[in-house]
Amino acid sequence: MPRYRGYRSSYKKRRQNSEGKKSGLRRKIKRLWTLIKLLVLVAIIGGIALLYHFYRLDSMIADKFDKPLRWDLPSRVYSDADYLYPGLDIASRGIMAKLDRLGYRNTGDKINGPGDYSKSDDSLSIYLHDFKYPNEIFAGFPVRLSLQGSKIASIKNLERDDEVEVVRLEPEQISSIFNDKMEDRTIVTLKGVPQYLVEAIILIEDERFFDHGGVDPIGIVRAAIANLKSMRIAQGGSTLTQQLVKNYFLHSRKSFTRKINEMIIAYRIERTHTKAEILEAYLNEIYFGQRGASSVSGVAEASKLYFAKNVDQLTVGECALLAGMIKYPSRYNPITHPEQSRERRDFVLGRMREKNLIDEKQYKNALSEKIVTPKRKVRISIAPYFVDLVKRQLADFYPAEVLQTEGLRIFTTLDMFSQLSAEKAVIAELKTLEEKFSKILPQEHPDPLQACLIAMQPSTGYVRALVGGRDYGTSQFDRCTQAMRQPGSTFKPFVFLTAFDPSRSNKPFTPATLIDDSTFEVEAGGKLWRPKNYDKKEHGLVTLRRSLEKSYNIATAKLALEVGLENIVETARDAGITSDLIPVPSLALGSFEVSPMEMASAYTIFPNGGIRAQPISIIDVMTKDDAVLEKKTIRMRKEFDAAPVYLATGVMRGVMDNGTGAGARARGYNAIAAGKTGTTSNYRDAWFVGFTPKLLALSWVGYDDNADMKMSGGRAALPIWTNFMKKAEPQGSGDFTGPSDVILVKVDRITGGLLNRTCPEGIYEAFIEGTEPTKECDEIRTNTESFEGF
Repeated sequence: MPRYRGYRSSYKKRRQNSEGKKSGLRRKIKRLWTLIKLLVLVAIIGGIALLYHFYRLDSMIADKFDKPLRWDLPSRVYSDADYLYPGLDIASRGIMAKLDRLGYRNTGDKINGPGDYSKSDDSLSIYLHDFKYPNEIFAGFPVRLSLQGSKIASIKNLERDDEVEVVRLEPEQISSIFNDKMEDRTIVTLKGVPQYLVEAIILIEDERFFDHGGVDPIGIVRAAIANLKSMRIAQGGSTLTQQLVKNYFLHSRKSFTRKINEMIIAYRIERTHTKAEILEAYLNEIYFGQRGASSVSGVAEASKLYFAKNVDQLTVGECALLAGMIKYPSRYNPITHPEQSRERRDFVLGRMREKNLIDEKQYKNALSEKIVTPKRKVRISIAPYFVDLVKRQLADFYPAEVLQTEGLRIFTTLDMFSQLSAEKAVIAELKTLEEKFSKILPQEHPDPLQACLIAMQPSTGYVRALVGGRDYGTSQFDRCTQAMRQPGSTFKPFVFLTAFDPSRSNKPFTPATLIDDSTFEVEAGGKLWRPKNYDKKEHGLVTLRRSLEKSYNIATAKLALEVGLENIVETARDAGITSDLIPVPSLALGSFEVSPMEMASAYTIFPNGGIRAQPISIIDVMTKDDAVLEKKTIRMRKEFDAAPVYLATGVMRGVMDNGTGAGARARGYNAIAAGKTGTTSNYRDAWFVGFTPKLLALSWVGYDDNADMKMSGGRAALPIWTNFMKKAEPQGSGDFTGPSDVILVKVDRITGGLLNRTCPEGIYEAFIEGTEPTKECDEIRTNTESFEGF
């Protein structure tokens, strides 16, 4: 029995051990199966994630790369064209500086191709750029300007060997309208790129481009070996396709994830696009450095920046230089690092010769090419206040996205010489005012004195220059178009125009009509209103001419009441003033608010003989495909008879010669011109509006917070106008044309009566025929004490 119990006990233990082993095996199998299921689940999830990642990459490729328009193209804003003709003074007009701004290159003693110029003592040779104008493709050609001193004597077309009367210099690009990418590029097709440039880029950047499928294992191994040997990163293993992917789809930050995505996208692009398509995209995408805050992308834009020519006009040496720049654009920039750029170019040329891409003669010629670049632009954006005006006007018709991505070309009315002259005038004269009259100006004022200047071509309404403040970087507020200020005495010519027009005035008046400049009171708005003269004096009987020349407030206010305030409001409305005008006595002295642009536009009726010109800043808008999207028409409307306008203009000529605008003569501006000063009663605003037959300019000076300046228009605003006009219109543009129903009669300057021997101070005065005086001066001088000056 004991033996049996021992056997049974042993058997039981063996069985338990066996079952324990089986149970442990089952647990291991169960854990293994759980692990397998987990791995399968992870694999499924990973596969789904990978498929989703591939889907996202494919969607990104389809969304960004498979479209006809692959890039956001900024809109570009251009100035008006400039013209060269016999008699033009290239020095005073700043033509050499303009050539530099347009990117022309000084090539020494001869010109070889588009974008070159050469200057000697008696000639200036220019090879004009090609340019796409609205409805016209201009092909550049070489010209020689024969000079007498600094004036053009004649112009010869060197291509046809004949003389021409005028040559047009293309518009300047004054600004670009970017999105947040700030990329500047010009799209070019593969056919439009020189073969030498394409071959040089492939040779230097990806010699096996046509032998790999987007990723080049041989290139990667070769680069790794080279890097190990030199113990530094001497070569990169990225293909052209990978470079395109990095720049176009991804980012430049180095990471393992980015590199994997780069390879995947490169491989997939190679499967769905031809080598030609990939190469063309690369040529338009590759980075070539910076132009200010914007990046320069693509070979076409780089060609313009570094050589001032179209990409299809590049020489072999220039092709090699651009190809060599891709690796390190800033290091091999020919403008800032000419020597390093030349060494890199020569290296590329050597490789091209080794591979027989060029022959020995081409190689030697390219090596001997002098690297000539345009001067580096100091200012990238020009005329910022004007550009803002253009943008505001465009925004009424085009969404911001269109302006930032569709590559529109906007041609404007801006004259670059006038604009630069206006900017210099504002800065220089404001500085002089602050230095010369520091004791008069408010002490410790928190903000600087401000100014604006507008120049318009009255015959078209073209805005030729616009400066909205002294420093755009400090203040973007445009005082020309956005500020509302009291015009003061600059409104008076509209009072006098109303008086001279028989169809508008309650009574007939001429420039020789006498009016009493003696103090008076009138009730207005339930209060007594009493105008005062600037000099705090009364001047007795004066002619209307004299009262406007000297800007007498009392006489003007009295005239306004006799003419009819409602009639004056109608005149102002017909001239284009749209601001609120209330027919109260102080209206005659400019007590309402108006924008400077509004006032400048209203004044166009005077040089235009009664025709109002609406301001225009945009001429044409073109698409990226060179179709004209919009063409602005000149908006002119005849609002006044020419005769009374001519009379008012004649009196404003007297303002310049004998009145409050005579400071322009003292400062050396002697051309025939007319104008009017303006000063508000509290000295918060100083104005001057003046014009010749072909150019009108307005200047304003004041503080943004309406602080008192204690300076008149003649002291503060006139110097800016004079400084500008001496450059923009130094010789004037002839005399104002009088209509046939206006006659000139010699009258006494003081009484306005017909001149005789007893009144020696005579002037020729203009009258609408039938309104000339009938009394002689001595008949009128019955009480000499009442006349000014007697």
